[in-house]
Amino acid sequence: MNHPKSPSPTTLRPPWVHLARASWLLYASACLALFVLGTLSISSEPLPSCAAPDNCPASTQMTREDMEIAADMGLPFMFPFMLATSLTARLSLALVGLLLFWRRSDDWVAMFIAGALMSVLLEGIQGLDESLHFFQGAIFGVGTALFLPIPFIFPTGKFEPGWMRWPVIAVTIPYVILVTFFLEVVEYATFTGILTLLWIGGSVYAMPYRYFKVSGPAERQQIKWVLIGLISTFITSIYYVTVANLYPISEPSEARIIAMLINGPLYVGGYGFFAFSFLFAITRYRLWDIDILIRRTLQYSLLTGLLALTYFGSVILLQTGFRTLTGQTNSPIITVLSTLGIAALFTPLRNRVQDFIDRRFYRKKYNAEQALAQFAAIARDEVDMDKLTAALLGVVQETVQPEKITLWLKPTTK
Repeated sequence: MNHPKSPSPTTLRPPWVHLARASWLLYASACLALFVLGTLSISSEPLPSCAAPDNCPASTQMTREDMEIAADMGLPFMFPFMLATSLTARLSLALVGLLLFWRRSDDWVAMFIAGALMSVLLEGIQGLDESLHFFQGAIFGVGTALFLPIPFIFPTGKFEPGWMRWPVIAVTIPYVILVTFFLEVVEYATFTGILTLLWIGGSVYAMPYRYFKVSGPAERQQIKWVLIGLISTFITSIYYVTVANLYPISEPSEARIIAMLINGPLYVGGYGFFAFSFLFAITRYRLWDIDILIRRTLQYSLLTGLLALTYFGSVILLQTGFRTLTGQTNSPIITVLSTLGIAALFTPLRNRVQDFIDRRFYRKKYNAEQALAQFAAIARDEVDMDKLTAALLGVVQETVQPEKITLWLKPTTK
């Protein structure tokens, strides 16, 4: 006999579900309209010149000076490439938002996440008519208000711990006011950064608290998916900030062009994975082994960070030495040598990182793999049955850890 599925505490019922769906569709339509207008404006206007750096608010935005250097490097496609990666990243988030709305439009937490993902379409939009600036800020403010509570309420819709709702409200209200009314005012960037750090600190506390103190097995799987998505975005942000500080927009160079080329696919991958992690957390978290994915993400995130640090460090160090010896500012030879060095380091560094991650975070799995490898070596070389039996019992005890072990050997027949 089939029993009806009990409704989730986040399930919306009529008439609220109809009102929520209509509001969400109106909001999503506004985001898409502003995105299309902004994209048409950016693609049709000439690139800004950073002879006066104030013309370039985004540190990874292409300028005329950047394009000249890219053309000299044989990369005339640089601007279309950067524009395409930006559009792809934002459209992937919007696509996931639409999928979430389609699959879970009766769940208000899923609707919150879907609306927040749609608002990312407005990120970096420029060139809109002045009459639309307030409208753009208001739409972006709504998306901010939808997104900021998510780490504190996902997946049950309740704040855990309960008192956390007040700090979240205290951070969300001024944050929404800033992005709504002062979206392009640089003077408020420091205050916005402080609010962001407070929000990150609260998230770092609230999500582990929910995971270890409140959640059951199914909710823990969902939280793992969200955490891995947030980690991917955090790594992308670290790279973005590093590039912005090492290669400022006011100092165009070949190294800056290479860093921006790397930033393109990293931006797409980080934001895309962030979006799809929410999709899987809500709809398909039981079908995938997230622990394997977390292990792989830890490995390749650390590997990427080490390789990027080594690459940029070697470029800066070699360029400094080359400038001291020859007096020239930039040399393509330095870039080639650094790239070859990274290619040579990739495999041994990956093995070291994988070994470190397994020993530090997956000790049980690491011990099991080591025990099996040792037994394979013994089985290949050992001929004494007693020693082989003892080794077999030892590897079973170490890997499976049963309460008791019984070994039965079939007697030999003459």
